[in-house]
Amino acid sequence: MQAQPVIVLAAVESRAMSLHRRFMGILATAVLGLALALPSSLAAEAGLHAARVTEANATRLLPGGPVAVGGIGDWALGNGTLCAVISDTSHEAIFSARGGFLVDLGYCDRNDDQWNVLQPLLNGSRDQVPNTREISARTSDAEARIVTEAVFEGLVLATCYSLDLADPEALRIRSELRRVAEGPRVRMLSDVSFHGDGSLSPFTLSTKRPGASVGFVHPPVDPNDRRKMIRAIVPGDVQVWVGANGLEPGIAYGLRLIAAELIRADGERGELAHFSINGVNFSLLGILSRPRWLGRADRVGWFGLAQTLFMDLAVGETLVYEREVRVGRRADVASITDQLWPNAPRVTGRVDDPAARLHIDREDGAPATQVRPAPDGRFAFRVPRGDYRLRAIAPAGRAQERAFGVREADLELEPLAMGAVSRVILPQGHAMRLVVTGSDATPNPRLGDELLGFRVGEIESPTAFLGNEISLSGVPGDPEEIVLPAGRYRVYATRGPEYGVRQRDLSVGSGEVLPLEIEVPERLLTTPGWISADLHVHAVPSDDSTLPLRTRVDTLLAQGLEVVVSTDHDQLVDYGPLIHSLGLGDRVASVVGAEITSTARVAPVRYTAGHLNAFPLPHRPLEYRDGAPRSEGVRVRRIVEAVRGLGGERLVQMNHPRAESFIDDELNYFSHLAVAGESFDPSLSLEAAPNRAMLEPAPDTGLRDLDFDAVELMNGPSMVRYYRTRADWFSLLLQGEFRTATANSDSHRLGQLLGLPRNYVRLAGDTPESFDEAGFVRAIREGRVYGTTGPLLEVSLGEAGLGETFRGRSGVLRVEVRAADWVPVSTLRVYVNAALEPETAIRAGETREVSLEFSGDSFVTVEVEGEVNETFAAVNRGFPSFAFTNPIFVDADGDGEWTAPGLPASLPATIREPLRALE
Repeated sequence: MQAQPVIVLAAVESRAMSLHRRFMGILATAVLGLALALPSSLAAEAGLHAARVTEANATRLLPGGPVAVGGIGDWALGNGTLCAVISDTSHEAIFSARGGFLVDLGYCDRNDDQWNVLQPLLNGSRDQVPNTREISARTSDAEARIVTEAVFEGLVLATCYSLDLADPEALRIRSELRRVAEGPRVRMLSDVSFHGDGSLSPFTLSTKRPGASVGFVHPPVDPNDRRKMIRAIVPGDVQVWVGANGLEPGIAYGLRLIAAELIRADGERGELAHFSINGVNFSLLGILSRPRWLGRADRVGWFGLAQTLFMDLAVGETLVYEREVRVGRRADVASITDQLWPNAPRVTGRVDDPAARLHIDREDGAPATQVRPAPDGRFAFRVPRGDYRLRAIAPAGRAQERAFGVREADLELEPLAMGAVSRVILPQGHAMRLVVTGSDATPNPRLGDELLGFRVGEIESPTAFLGNEISLSGVPGDPEEIVLPAGRYRVYATRGPEYGVRQRDLSVGSGEVLPLEIEVPERLLTTPGWISADLHVHAVPSDDSTLPLRTRVDTLLAQGLEVVVSTDHDQLVDYGPLIHSLGLGDRVASVVGAEITSTARVAPVRYTAGHLNAFPLPHRPLEYRDGAPRSEGVRVRRIVEAVRGLGGERLVQMNHPRAESFIDDELNYFSHLAVAGESFDPSLSLEAAPNRAMLEPAPDTGLRDLDFDAVELMNGPSMVRYYRTRADWFSLLLQGEFRTATANSDSHRLGQLLGLPRNYVRLAGDTPESFDEAGFVRAIREGRVYGTTGPLLEVSLGEAGLGETFRGRSGVLRVEVRAADWVPVSTLRVYVNAALEPETAIRAGETREVSLEFSGDSFVTVEVEGEVNETFAAVNRGFPSFAFTNPIFVDADGDGEWTAPGLPASLPATIREPLRALE
């Protein structure tokens, strides 16, 4: 089936990364077979290089930065100012099991790379990514270039990436897509750039029709609404991606269309229309495959897209697509637009708050550029002659506007005064999380707002710091103050479920500076024999997070978490060196892991392998993605095999296997099953279709897709997701497939609480100082774990604890619940073989004993819940007060083996009720 151009553009919205680039002429230059061309001495002295990365040159050629992923075997390109990396064909990328795409770009000497990936798509379809088969590199005295050649069903795509000395801040990309044989229809060629969860903020500009620029405010994108998809297309020819506020040094990228034309077989040339579209997670800039028969070349819309149904590339024809990526030294649009308008008048000025962000609009309201002031408040930018309006936006809701006109000469604006701001001085020297809520008519503050206004329809892009809280680790470098609008506030100080909550009411006047005098939360509970852990945490190395590592460490301490597993998407990061440099090694232990993220729907995986956490993993900084395991185009069983093949104690966890609703979503493995393409049905036997797809053994190893070790039963605050995943988990348990159930935050930013929910793992060395990584992994695999958002549990059946086996046909289940005074507890639920026993009332500090009878081998699990109160809701917004356990197994017949009960003819409500969503 041929891809529908309107719908496939939206399919890109599913995840995040970005890139692809340029061609040199003639099917890869006659030198395409050469793996490396040696630079001349003159080129080397100038900093020009284009070479394969080796162990010997990696530290010299690879750019650094928060999201740098290039490694040995990749292809490095540089001119002494910019350094870039094109991934090798053997290195996968999003939507592709092969590489050959631009994966790193930044200034050579600044460690500022925030680039994810840019790669080509045919027809805007994630399923039509050309496969790179050859890469070559060459330098001359004036230029360094890397050329890639890719193929896709009768098409050859040659792309040349080049850097020179004349224009050092521009990476040029020229692509030639040539039809060499019959194949699928080609309607369009585009670059897709990924910036998951707003890791980069896109600003779209039209240099040919400035009044059509949309800036940071993009039309809505809805994959299920064709009209919205078409309306989301704008005629922009420049896309600027602004780096995150919290990462220094700042950076911005600007992708600009230079030329697009069709070369027919007889040599005749025709100009091609272009289009631009943005979502929260992606940007798309592309060209149509033929000149428009009717309508303007710079407009697409309904009429233009209707014409694409008849477009195609004939044998012998070539699409030429030229663009450039400019790089700016500040996290603002002006660092790019100043390069686009180098001869335009220069506008300068000063604002009294350097945290302000300045937005410059044309007289007709269309965005022109955006500026980030220097630390002293000075700012400068260039715009073409005309009339403009400057909008200055500063923290705490302050704003100023000023109209100005730009003529021939440079212009100095009058100083901008943003008005008085109220400052609250934060306590120092103690770890705690501060939650600031508005009282009376005062709304909750928007701390950490990047002030860019990046929106897609009604969806405001999430940013790393946006929220109403701040985390302190209690060591030098903590934030020292926050700014607030005048008003009344209540501040809560907390440090996780083992600590109390303190609160303080504040009345903040305009321009007032006052210290926050609040008591330090005291520890109310200890957990001997248990260690708290979050097994699913993200920071800036993920392509969908911009939270700096130091801020992430602050959140660990502020939430009283003892163990963290770093699980960034397909990249490894070790928090350990930073933790120890801050003197915090005795308070928190870290484990290196990765979220192995599958997006490419290619053979042998019909949909994807979902998301899998694996840990611990060896951190190899010079390898591609720091040595993260492969994930694209492989089944789950191959990922498990690769992790186990590392030796030692390793664990693979299936992440968020169910969505909020039963949908076919590649993020949620149980909702699609990578091979069957259908949802797992917990009411059916594992031997029945489609479930049996997970049981298919690999011919060489015998491993199955079901052979992961743990499943994320609770991910963030969603109880809908919990109950749906629990139905699957109970079904597996009843059929003899035990997978440890875990509870994790999946936190990407401050607005998503780290360490909530969390796991408590039974471990003899229950402190970070005595942390035993191998014993920790082994305890999780064996099920000696419970998950919680607050209540703390001790559960036993006779002498058997969680993950252990009780022998006998009757026994007394003992459940002890402890909780801090602000954590509500009211209800105890006990399940035998997934069936609910009569509910029991229970309060914190109480112990209940429940007599149980077993007719055969069984398993017992427990849940505790409480009705959320005002304090809990303020501190843990959106979360229930809830805890669950892994099973205690019952060997009723005493034969020394546990035999699974099997699926009963009458399904328990725990499985039956979630299935109603399918009806």
